Amino acid sequence: MDNNHVDDGSLAFLNIEPEESNKHFNCHEVTQQKLINLSFWLCDFIPGIKTKFGGERYLVLIKYNKDDKMADARKFFTNSAEIKHILDQIKERNAFPRRATLRASGTRYYLE
Repeated sequence: MDNNHVDDGSLAFLNIEPEESNKHFNCHEVTQQKLINLSFWLCDFIPGIKTKFGGERYLVLIKYNKDDKMADARKFFTNSAEIKHILDQIKERNAFPRRATLRASGTRYYLE
C-alpha cells in the first residue's frame, strides 16, 4: 500500500475542511504588491472581511506550489472587484485550486 494513504494518526491526514462560518487561514500574510507578476495557486478565500482600510475585503489563501503544506501557504487581502469576481466564479464552479498570475496596472490588481 502507498505510504501516502496510510493513516499516520495525525489530524492533517484526515484533511477535514474548516466550517465555512468559522474559517481562518493560519499562515503568513503577504501583500498584493509583492505578488505582482508571480504565479501561484488560488486555494480558498474568505469574503466580507473588515480591515482598517474598509469592509468587504476578501482574504485569499494561496500556495506557490500546489502540493505545499499549509505552513508554506500565504494569505493576502484584496478589494479588487476583478479578483473578487474571479474568486466567486471559481467557488461557484467548485474549481479550487486554480493556477493564476497576479498583474497590476496602476492601482488596479487583476488575475490572469
